[in-house]
Amino acid sequence: MKNHLGIDHPLVAVQDMDKTCAQYQRLGFFINPRHHHPWGTDNHLLMFAENFIELISIYDASKLDQKNDKGFAFGRFISDSMTHREGISLVALHSEDAREDHLMLEQRGVENQGIVDFRRIAHRPDGSEEEAVVSLVMLVNSEYPAISNFFCHQHQPELVWVKQWMQHPNGANGITGVSYIAENPQAFIARYSGIYGADKVSCNDGYLQVQTDRGVIEILTPKRAKTRFSGVNLNTSAAQLPCGVAICVTTDTPQQARALLVKNGVDFVDTDDGGLRVAPHCAGNTIIEMYPA
Repeated sequence: MKNHLGIDHPLVAVQDMDKTCAQYQRLGFFINPRHHHPWGTDNHLLMFAENFIELISIYDASKLDQKNDKGFAFGRFISDSMTHREGISLVALHSEDAREDHLMLEQRGVENQGIVDFRRIAHRPDGSEEEAVVSLVMLVNSEYPAISNFFCHQHQPELVWVKQWMQHPNGANGITGVSYIAENPQAFIARYSGIYGADKVSCNDGYLQVQTDRGVIEILTPKRAKTRFSGVNLNTSAAQLPCGVAICVTTDTPQQARALLVKNGVDFVDTDDGGLRVAPHCAGNTIIEMYPA
């Protein structure tokens, strides 16, 4: 089934990339080689068959203010996001035609900062390199930047979705959800209805849910979030709201995933509905939930 604007990859922005990579390895994820963006950020990807987690940091602060033709600086956005709060800074949505999807946004009147086209060197598992071409459509929320998105169009997806990079010791095989906390979730109804259509968005009793082609985006009040993520410290303050707090993945081997967490001394709890919930200080200030596939 074609994936149109489903969860492509959440970006976990952190100050210390090496420390965060070590944390995710302790959780049982395979970390692919480091790549560099032209605007001063670098990343590692945790790949699954249809989406992935991106760990992102800064390698050259002198490049952060490189802008697109609408004046948007991707690197500066990531830097500002980390200053406000480490953790989920953006969530990319899967696109197979950035310009067509940008036109859709314009027709629907959805706030956006235009298209960013860029090239980067992609490292293959055999050590060879090739230039990857990527187009992004930026959907930064000017009122609440921490709940922002972009459409991501990989022109050579085979350079990203490499089978050898999808073999995780914890059996993880895909992202099924990303969670945010906000004082007023209903403030985001119009935004996500503009992207997906009103029929994909529901909101009641302090909980907003967006059903995408690949996974669910949810926004909860602080009160609902305390119940939703019971057993772990949310590690947020009122001044940091709204913010992204959690990524949910599925695993083919839940018992193996649990055994790895125990072996590696990772702080986690068993959820009431058969999952595992890792504390945010163990994963780049992000709660990681794992559920049987």
